[in-house]
Amino acid sequence: MKVVMRVLLAIAIVLLAWVSWKSIQGPIDFNAEVAKRDQAVIQRLMDIRTAQVALRSQTGSYTASFDTLINFVKAGKIATLVRSGDLTEAQLESGMTELKAMEIIRTGNEAKIKEAGLWDDEKNAPQLVRDSIFSPAVEVLYPNRTNFYPDSLRFVPYAPAGTTFQMGVDSLITASGYPIQVFEAKTPYTDYLGDLDKKLLGQKIQEVLDRPGKRFPGMQVGSLEVANNNAGNWE
Repeated sequence: MKVVMRVLLAIAIVLLAWVSWKSIQGPIDFNAEVAKRDQAVIQRLMDIRTAQVALRSQTGSYTASFDTLINFVKAGKIATLVRSGDLTEAQLESGMTELKAMEIIRTGNEAKIKEAGLWDDEKNAPQLVRDSIFSPAVEVLYPNRTNFYPDSLRFVPYAPAGTTFQMGVDSLITASGYPIQVFEAKTPYTDYLGDLDKKLLGQKIQEVLDRPGKRFPGMQVGSLEVANNNAGNWE
């Protein structure tokens, strides 16, 4: 009987030690995993914002459609300005402006360009170059991202397969009375943290809801309620 009691006591001690360790290590592991997943979601939201801002600069508006946004990234072109050369002090003092100089250079008349003193003999070319080069949007927006896949923009990292970000577009009136278009993209914590400890996840969500003001329990960029310059709620 004494042997059985000792075995049971030893088991109880081991279980108590495990429970104590788990109560400490559990939140540590949870927070580490949350930090890793948050970072992946934040990067995806930043990529969405990058595409939305570029799309608006090209078309004049954001989009609520991931199909439209992804197609722009995959097939769109973005102009980048190629600029070299400057007017000399003497040219500026004589009344030459960059606008006048480029009007002459764009005629393509070499004699006229030389007559205006805008020919660079060393380069054997016009003194100024101001031109636009159209490059694939994906290369301009996401340089050095060799593993970037535009089709992934819609999907929430670490979420169940097929889970997409919520994305919308709206118009707001600023304090000055001017209309402004806004967009938002977001995903709740439950989408990409749902397979983690339910108690700790519930506490994380409640902490957000208990803060002053209207808070979204998840990751979000932009807003349909306030003009926030497309800021993320992690910034």
